[in-house]
Amino acid sequence: MSAAPILFVDHAQARGGAQNCLLLLLEEIDRERFTPHLATQPGHLADAARALGVSVHQVPLRKLRGAAAGPWHLARATVRLTRLIRRQGIALVHANSLRASAYAGPAAFLTRRPLVWHVHDVLSPSPYVRWLARRCRSAIAVSQAVAAPLPCGDKVRVIHNGVRAGDFAGDRRPQAARLRQTWGIPAGAVLIGQVARLQPWKGQRDVIAAAERLRDLDRVHIAIIGGDIFDDAVGYERELKTTVRSRGLGDRVVFAGHQDDMPAVLSAVDILVHASDNEPFGRVLIEAAAAGVPVVAYASGAVPEIITHEQTGLLVPSGDVGALSAALRQLATTPGLAQRLADNAGREVRNRFDSEQVTRAIERVLASLLARSPSLPGRRR
Repeated sequence: MSAAPILFVDHAQARGGAQNCLLLLLEEIDRERFTPHLATQPGHLADAARALGVSVHQVPLRKLRGAAAGPWHLARATVRLTRLIRRQGIALVHANSLRASAYAGPAAFLTRRPLVWHVHDVLSPSPYVRWLARRCRSAIAVSQAVAAPLPCGDKVRVIHNGVRAGDFAGDRRPQAARLRQTWGIPAGAVLIGQVARLQPWKGQRDVIAAAERLRDLDRVHIAIIGGDIFDDAVGYERELKTTVRSRGLGDRVVFAGHQDDMPAVLSAVDILVHASDNEPFGRVLIEAAAAGVPVVAYASGAVPEIITHEQTGLLVPSGDVGALSAALRQLATTPGLAQRLADNAGREVRNRFDSEQVTRAIERVLASLLARSPSLPGRRR
């Protein structure tokens, strides 16, 4: 039997956590069983997928909410996707983001293809979410925290994100040294890194507040690593930098901007701090574990599904800056504890979050839907 053509749809031009997960899936998917296609907009995601040998189809999946021309954008792109599905004999449609689902859902419905909705966010059951839950054939939630509010019933399957641990292995001390020098981190300093796109819910304000409480530890520096990659947090970076200056933390807190080379970034960091509110998954948590970096995190959203307190990291109550700074202080001044937590987390990520296991689990969902749809219209044999 020939490989089934699968259309993956993602609106993003940049690469966030959901897009990096998609790229890993596109790279590892069994090409003898599935032929991946990607519908997306021009940008870093499209370029990276093309480099993997994936057929990339450029479709204008523009922002719809609040856009006066939203109905026109929706109609135009849906027609493009519908034609693409029929022309390529697509057997199944996979929507990798909520905005992508707004386009992929109607196109799948019009062409009578099964729709898989891959849910990377904690969503309230809005009218659209309820409509999509009815229309999709299956939903993949990246955590129990994501799955809980979904009105999908037994359609939803929890499949945690995965990481390829080997990508974070090896000696990256030269890259780490260059990054630390670029960021102005003194030799011998303990560098606490927060890796997250600049969004208020990611908790950069709390990290800065924790840095203020750690100012007595002369060796401790903090790097805020991430940018406003989706252009949806106007003014937030300016606010954060103003706060750092006004609190006299300019010599202790550095803004490193968006970084693509995560293995190099994590090799430069001694401790990862994760301060998101109601985190859907937190891909950087498993990346840090694979890189051997100990973690302090808010016990919010899906984080307790990934980190076990005092075994694979330190968890503190969400929003408790005092507890956050105390845990960071503990790891910064107790290297033996930091190493033990990092070692445990490394073993855990290899056992529970291996990307190949995740890919196989997703393939089982796709194969199950295809087996129940043997006579798809327009499917090539």
